[in-house]
Amino acid sequence: MISLPKDDLKKQEILEKIAQEFIKNQIYNEIKVNEIINSFDVDDHVMIRRELINFGYLQRDPYKGTYWLIKKKLSSEELAKIGKNKKKIEEMD
Repeated sequence: MISLPKDDLKKQEILEKIAQEFIKNQIYNEIKVNEIINSFDVDDHVMIRRELINFGYLQRDPYKGTYWLIKKKLSSEELAKIGKNKKKIEEMD
């Protein structure tokens, strides 16, 4: 069973693999999104769906309950920003 790590950079490997299963310009309902995520034998599909949105892999229309792919992979700039945010949080502890 797959669980998301707490480290945001480490999460990206799992999120990218899941994002690869979505097709650009296709609209998905929540049931189909959950099916795709659950095909990876995850422990918390709701958390993973939320993180796919939070990190910009998927977009959601809250009024229609639909989802669509934005990107299958984060850019190196986006990954660097996640790394910088991680360092800032660690410095605050």
